[in-house]
Amino acid sequence: MWAPWSPVAVATADPTVRPPRRFLPERWDRAGWARLVLSVVGGVVLVCGVVLAWQGVRAAILLQRASDASQVLLAQVAQGDADGARRTAEVLEDAARRSHDSTDGPLWAVASWLPVVGDDVDAVRVVSREVDRVATRAVPTVVDVTAQVGLDAFSPRDGRVDIANLESVAPRLGAPRRALDEAARNVGDIRPEDVVGRLQVPVRRLQDVLTGAASAARVADTAATLLPDMLGAQERRRYLLLIQNNAEVRSLGGIPGSWAVIEADRGRVRMTEQGSAIDVPPVDDPRLAVPASQYGAVPVSAAEDLRNTTSVPDFPEAARFAGSLVGEATDTRFDGVVSVDPVTLGYLLQGLGPVTLGDGTRLTSENAVDELLNGVYRRYTTDPLAQDAVFEDAARSIFDAFVGGRGATQPVLEALVRAAVDNRVMVWSADRSEQRRIRTTGVSGVLSQDADRARVGVFVDDSKGSKLQYYLETSHTLTSSRCVDDRSQELTLRTRLSSVVPRSGLPVSITGFRLPGLSATDQRLSVRVVAPAGGVLQQVRLGDVDRQPVGGRLGDRRVTVVPLTLRAGESVDLTVTMRTGDGQTDDPVLTSTPGIRAEPNDVRVRSACG
Repeated sequence: MWAPWSPVAVATADPTVRPPRRFLPERWDRAGWARLVLSVVGGVVLVCGVVLAWQGVRAAILLQRASDASQVLLAQVAQGDADGARRTAEVLEDAARRSHDSTDGPLWAVASWLPVVGDDVDAVRVVSREVDRVATRAVPTVVDVTAQVGLDAFSPRDGRVDIANLESVAPRLGAPRRALDEAARNVGDIRPEDVVGRLQVPVRRLQDVLTGAASAARVADTAATLLPDMLGAQERRRYLLLIQNNAEVRSLGGIPGSWAVIEADRGRVRMTEQGSAIDVPPVDDPRLAVPASQYGAVPVSAAEDLRNTTSVPDFPEAARFAGSLVGEATDTRFDGVVSVDPVTLGYLLQGLGPVTLGDGTRLTSENAVDELLNGVYRRYTTDPLAQDAVFEDAARSIFDAFVGGRGATQPVLEALVRAAVDNRVMVWSADRSEQRRIRTTGVSGVLSQDADRARVGVFVDDSKGSKLQYYLETSHTLTSSRCVDDRSQELTLRTRLSSVVPRSGLPVSITGFRLPGLSATDQRLSVRVVAPAGGVLQQVRLGDVDRQPVGGRLGDRRVTVVPLTLRAGESVDLTVTMRTGDGQTDDPVLTSTPGIRAEPNDVRVRSACG
């Protein structure tokens, strides 16, 4: 047999018949094959790049649409606009689904590993996936709950909270909470500054929306689960309400200068007894005591003197001390403790409207802080009882307006959320199962012993007994300067304390009694710095002078306490360097004492470990 196009066949066949044209030359060298392969691969890469770019632009547009829709949806849910929320939810779900479809598949999976563009691709994939998850798993339930009961389920009317409403929605809030928590965590791990410019704005906005929504969902889920029992569905409850005074600063905010007893019985809430720190004198033999393991970290008097209970930067412990001291003085057993401050009261007045006190003072959202933390001490310079009466009157008037249902629900709840984000609203329950749930929320005030993430605390206490911290300005900056063997971080905390105290004209009710070596306008302060769990304090520097770290421990967290004097018009800088515990390579978090001005708290900063 011979092939019809073999050389022999060609030589003997009809000369007019031509052999088939070859696609490649007979001799094809390696360079030729390489050029062919590169051309094919280059064409495929070009096509993939074009498709990827087109899908990326489409996804960015859809994410922007989803970001806009999510913000509108939050506002509609807050306003109880169920019909509008349903329409917006459809827009959000459509944009999220299409964005997810555009970024899902092998092409995007491979591209996420490429240099230069990998971070951008991965960020788009994560955001698209998580927004789609929220749109399908959380939003429908939230909208349905809004249609069923709205925000009124969480706010009192005529002195009563409808427990039945809370019990009806409680089983439905767990799934949205979990979906939002996971989405907020995954999207929160993205660094917007590391992605391409077009994506930075929608990523940041979606991070903010998801973080806020996840926080609200946790509070709503916990509240709907716990509030029925905490509001006396099974038996009457009594709570101690503390109003901290930020003008005399303590680690958690200020001294508990005013307090009240709140009773809850089958959803009906009322304020009964009121008092001040004067009514709870210090005791020499308290029922509770500061553990020996905490000596040097917090004052022993935190368990003996109501005014010092909030020197402990852990609200559950501070609440136990305060509840014990007031309970002993009033022969009352408390089922829990709630703490607020005048800044919180000012926030609430934005929704409740002004209240007029017995002495004629008209408190508004604009003047509440100034009146309660400064004005009262100027008006009643030598009458502490009159000062306390103003605080008690303000607390009762605002409480009655709140439980009476005055004002619109949305701004009142927004005020409480804002105060909780500032760490101004804190709740502790004596019931262990309830307290376990509260610890997972933003109102726990707990000093975390979490060893998975580096957490740093900087807390300020007055040591003079003055109300001069109305004139105190603080700023705190935490930076991660170095990643150590991919195991831990070196952190630097910089704190600046500035006094804007007038040099003259202040009454003794504000300056406090003069102490030896101090002028009337001097502030005597202690700054308490708490290192991460398992971390080490390396250097303490006050101004230009190195200080030996001196303090103790709170659990597994080392503490240094730095005393200082701050004169009128002076600023003092404190710098503390520390190393985190092993394995703490994620972004550190900085927590600080809430002052009289609204400032960010629980601030997350960038890790040097990438």
